Amino acid sequence: MSESYQVFFRTTRGGRGIEYETAKAEFFSVFSLQQVEITKEYPARTRMDIRVQGLDTEEISHRARMLGYTHGILHVHCEPYNNEELQFRYTERWVVGWTRKGNNKLLLTEIYRQDIEELQESYPDRRIFLIEKDGQTRAVKGRRRKRGLSPTDVKFIVNIAQLQGHEVILDPFAGLGGILRECINRGHSVFGGDIDLLLRPGLAQLTNNRCVISDARKLPFKDSLFNAIITEPPFNTRYRQAVLDSIPEILRITHPEGKIVLLIAQDMYNQIMDCFSKTLFRLDRDFTLRRHGKLISRVLVFSKN
Repeated sequence: MSESYQVFFRTTRGGRGIEYETAKAEFFSVFSLQQVEITKEYPARTRMDIRVQGLDTEEISHRARMLGYTHGILHVHCEPYNNEELQFRYTERWVVGWTRKGNNKLLLTEIYRQDIEELQESYPDRRIFLIEKDGQTRAVKGRRRKRGLSPTDVKFIVNIAQLQGHEVILDPFAGLGGILRECINRGHSVFGGDIDLLLRPGLAQLTNNRCVISDARKLPFKDSLFNAIITEPPFNTRYRQAVLDSIPEILRITHPEGKIVLLIAQDMYNQIMDCFSKTLFRLDRDFTLRRHGKLISRVLVFSKN
């Protein structure tokens, strides 16, 4: 028996945010098309109506917590309307309680709402991270020297990789470890790498010493060791050539049946695609993200499948 739900994605505001199709793609990386049928879409309102087969509300809520771009999910129960007074209340973006729709009344029950406070606490400028400076290890918070990914973007990147759970994952440009943290929270096996010596204590603590301080152009790993590479290379143009020169190494250490997921600056796209054009890895999925105001970035998923 299938049940009806309303899904609300995060909104786009002032040129920032997430496109409807991108948020929908992430949703279906966690919920399969065999389980979910779209009954109506409202792209301008970043919402869709669905029917779900074989999943109860508890399982739907559990899976939704893995999503970065889904704001809330409501269960919809429908009955005939008999002219009775209906009780409902408004929340931030949706109505809960009984509402009327034509000759029917709908009971809208919130089964999932994204925890904004929890997300805010996991932002890189609020997390504590260990660094090594002047021969001493220090715990710092709100470190600004390295810009970190937002937790919503991290969730999206990990979800869109569509991992099965058995993979060994490397982030060779780990920085403050946002991608590693999300993968670890999901029980994945991870390794981290970065060229910055200051980051050694924090990455070691996060990965239980499964990390290296190394130039991504010469990684100390065996061929075909990793099932997935998930990373955000530096956007700064001064490191552009170094990032491009790291692609052969990333390809070398990736298993032939593995995946490579890159979050890159928009103006790197053509150069990255040129690097992969000479390999057996092909672009599988491509998404545009708007981050930090007008900054446009791309999430590219490469595989041989």
